[in-house]
Amino acid sequence: MAARTAPAADLVDELVHQFSDPFAFYRELIQNGIDAGSRRIEVTLSFHPGRGSGTATAQVADWGEGMNRDLLENYLLTKFRSTKEGDLTKIGRFGIGFVSVFAPEPDLVVVETGRDGEAWRLLFQRDKTYELFRSPEPVEGTRVILHKQMKAPEYDAFRERSREAIQRWCRHSEAEVMFAAGDASGGAVPEPASVREPFTVDAPFAVEHVEEGTRVVAGPSRQEPPLCGMYNRGLTLLELREALFPGVTFKIASRYLEHTLTRDNVRRDEHFEKAMRLVRELVEGPLKERLAPELRACAERRAWADYRVLLRHAKGKLDGDALWFPLAQGGAADGKALRRAARKAGVLAMARGRDALVDRLAAAEIPVLLADAGGELVEIAKAALGISECKFADEAYCIAEPVEAPGGPELLRALRPMLEEAQLPSEKLLVATLRGAGASAIYSLVDRIGEPQVVRPLPPLHIPGNQTRILCLNRGHARVAQALELARSRSSLAAFLLYRLLAVGEVTRDAKRDWAIAEKALSR
Repeated sequence: MAARTAPAADLVDELVHQFSDPFAFYRELIQNGIDAGSRRIEVTLSFHPGRGSGTATAQVADWGEGMNRDLLENYLLTKFRSTKEGDLTKIGRFGIGFVSVFAPEPDLVVVETGRDGEAWRLLFQRDKTYELFRSPEPVEGTRVILHKQMKAPEYDAFRERSREAIQRWCRHSEAEVMFAAGDASGGAVPEPASVREPFTVDAPFAVEHVEEGTRVVAGPSRQEPPLCGMYNRGLTLLELREALFPGVTFKIASRYLEHTLTRDNVRRDEHFEKAMRLVRELVEGPLKERLAPELRACAERRAWADYRVLLRHAKGKLDGDALWFPLAQGGAADGKALRRAARKAGVLAMARGRDALVDRLAAAEIPVLLADAGGELVEIAKAALGISECKFADEAYCIAEPVEAPGGPELLRALRPMLEEAQLPSEKLLVATLRGAGASAIYSLVDRIGEPQVVRPLPPLHIPGNQTRILCLNRGHARVAQALELARSRSSLAAFLLYRLLAVGEVTRDAKRDWAIAEKALSR
């Protein structure tokens, strides 16, 4: 047996206090196990109730290469010396991580380890004095055991904080980290379970780069500012929310990254710059290339949450023509198609859902943007595509469909000469059902029957050129419906009354001509 005192208390205390989180000792011990070559590390907690208070026991066990007496006395117990110095495959190169076991103020720390046919037990008291014994039993790897007196409610809190710390620090560990904790009743400890989680990011999609010693995953972030995670051998070095690459969340596990002496940041050295260069190349290359196809896929399958994330990200990264937008008729169209349609019609049509008018527009190969309730999508589309005017489809387009209505032939025969005498002729005169814009108007002037047409301010009938258009009386308008009913018995009177409605405000009308038309209609 060898008994020795610890280094000066103030030095050890100073080293202990560098760990802002007293539960970071789990990370340090698991890190040592990984550096020792262990592929599996188990953390177990148990509680032994007593009168008033009990004893909590936390054990971290690995199956690595262990330590002999030389390593124990000349490295573990000598601060700032380590066998890992200069080795980029090791992450605990400062030789001070072990002192973190004193951060939770244990009453006793036991280290059991073996190597080269030797087996040792090291006991640390609360005052940090230690004793070193030969162990009569062989030991494979290393076990570090902390004992601390506490009450049952304190143990419950200790157990939960332990669970949270191990999950936070070790969920991406290269080694399989297992955790098990008994409850405050002192019952048996359950079988340990893995804390491992997939090495991925919270994004609609992710891209990955892998090379020797480094793995990077990145994607458009669902949250702002985005989460950035940095790891060595899978153990967490630093996680922060900062726009290191605007709109991009990433995780990088690299042997080039090292934590600072205080364990609360990453050393910003040439290794860090190399790691960030790898992230930048992934963001500006594969991630950017995936944006357009992923945006299209989300638009087509109506994955709104992911689509909005991608659209906000892509609008600053891609040309407007490369963006994809959902269509009211289903599917999606790129910015180039929407821009072309808007230029041709003078307006970009939108709708909040599919209906008969939208289907007719789709049949005519006219894309209709699916409008969102908040209007964000529409505003992004207008800005990205340089479109000044965007209207709902039922305000922008009209379709005139001829109908056979009782009284219709009689009304049209009587109305045509009145319009011609008033010098308000049209190429064709008919009764129609108006859909979309103009559905509430008494008439509409169209170029083609049954085809969608952009509706512009309704011109007076007398404007030159109107005679080449088709005058459609709206079957759904109350006054046209009344005229049709009256025309079945008094077609001239019905036509005259409708003529007066059509000609209201016509500046070319004169009283003499108007009186002549009225006399003819009434005489019949």
